[in-house]
Amino acid sequence: MRPPNAVFDMPDQRTMAAKQLNMELFPLKENSQVPSCIHGPALLFERLDQSTKKARKFYACSAFRDRKECPFFQWVDEKIDHSSQSSTNISFSHRLLRKRYIEFKKQPRNNRHLCCTCGLLLLEDEVAKHQQEGHSLKQRIGLKELKSPSFLFTPLDNNKTFAQYLFSKSTVDFLLKTLEYLEFTHILCVGTPRIHEAIQNLKKSEHKIFSSMLLDLDERYAQFYPPALFTKYNMFNHHFFAPEGREKVSEFLKEGKDHVIMVTDPPFGGMVEALASSFTKLSSMWKEQADDGIKTHKGGGLLPTILFFPYFMEKRILEELPSLAMLDYKVDYDNHNLFNGQNKKKGSPVRIFTNISQVLFSLPLQDGYWFCEPCQRFSSHENWHCKDCGACTSKDGTKYVHCDACLRCVKPSRVHCFKCGTCQLIDHECGRKTAAGCHLCGELDHKRRDCPHRTDNYGEEILVNNRIRKRKKIFSPTISGKRHRMK
Repeated sequence: MRPPNAVFDMPDQRTMAAKQLNMELFPLKENSQVPSCIHGPALLFERLDQSTKKARKFYACSAFRDRKECPFFQWVDEKIDHSSQSSTNISFSHRLLRKRYIEFKKQPRNNRHLCCTCGLLLLEDEVAKHQQEGHSLKQRIGLKELKSPSFLFTPLDNNKTFAQYLFSKSTVDFLLKTLEYLEFTHILCVGTPRIHEAIQNLKKSEHKIFSSMLLDLDERYAQFYPPALFTKYNMFNHHFFAPEGREKVSEFLKEGKDHVIMVTDPPFGGMVEALASSFTKLSSMWKEQADDGIKTHKGGGLLPTILFFPYFMEKRILEELPSLAMLDYKVDYDNHNLFNGQNKKKGSPVRIFTNISQVLFSLPLQDGYWFCEPCQRFSSHENWHCKDCGACTSKDGTKYVHCDACLRCVKPSRVHCFKCGTCQLIDHECGRKTAAGCHLCGELDHKRRDCPHRTDNYGEEILVNNRIRKRKKIFSPTISGKRHRMK
């Protein structure tokens, strides 16, 4: 904190807002023609040139933001290159992969090898070639190991696209026990291969409670599961890579009706707006297929959902999916030091977001969770109920303290600064504030896409205060308008 007599200039919050990120995702119009890359239809973005205050839209890969991973990029005001609209780049069809899997199982164990580099189960005559190319091999694969492919594969850890941080056994056990208690029978596993394989292994025993289907961008799983149990799917653009994939999902949803739940673990570096759009479309499929068998579900338009995301993304999640609420349960992963409670004093930062009533989730007492009567939910051991706030307020695994000046609970690392008027870190710089708002004009009451002062360079019609404005000059296409947020 600065000394009392320190002189400083208070930055204008509108200036801070205008200097923030200059790129954002835009919703696509219904039935609009969109270019594609090998990961399916592209997403529409807008980039703001801070020097000219003009925005320009472009299409880019929905799955990869790093152009080293996927080089696709195209400005909207340039002609669409239809040659880029390839659907997929799969080396083997799903049918052929399954045929290879059957042949692989017939081989003696000494000949059963997995290429970790390619993620491919190798037939006997393919091993030498992969060895010559310097690929990493996992040798002598047992039949029992084939039942748990997530333990066989090297996780794909691109944080923005795959981020395959796999659930610990305690998390899997807790989730399956909860799903059984909630009486869900059909589990739509979107990016949760370890949950899917746990359910499939239960089905192979006499404990046949659940049916499950895996939707994942990682096509390595197509070797282990038939089309009725796995389809390649991009959760950032709701793209099914095979037409029969959509059909199989529809059949699964129709069969499960009101006993369907979506369990999803998206990459934490992914775009929440795109995820929300895809989850809404999956929910629409559920309603269409199971309409006659759906009882009253107060899920805000979403099918019953369990979503895994870090607590510090709560605001973003609730902006896009307001029907969800965050539980206190700390989700552990096997292969991530930051998301493993054993390695962090505060425990894992990953939480469960759900549109199911929180009172129905019984968190394990042996792990310190306790039931709060006023809140009608389970809270973590450090999350005390604040009578002044009327809630259990802790989010990050620490004991929050109530600030009478701010009239709310804050992290224990914060103290009230009367000069700033809020609780801040002890060594903070007074007057240094950040603010959300419009990147274009700096006002705090709207986003750039809704700014009445925005200028485009395409000549689209944009709705401004319920009226249509068209561009005025043919050589200098400028449009002032208001954009509506993606629902």
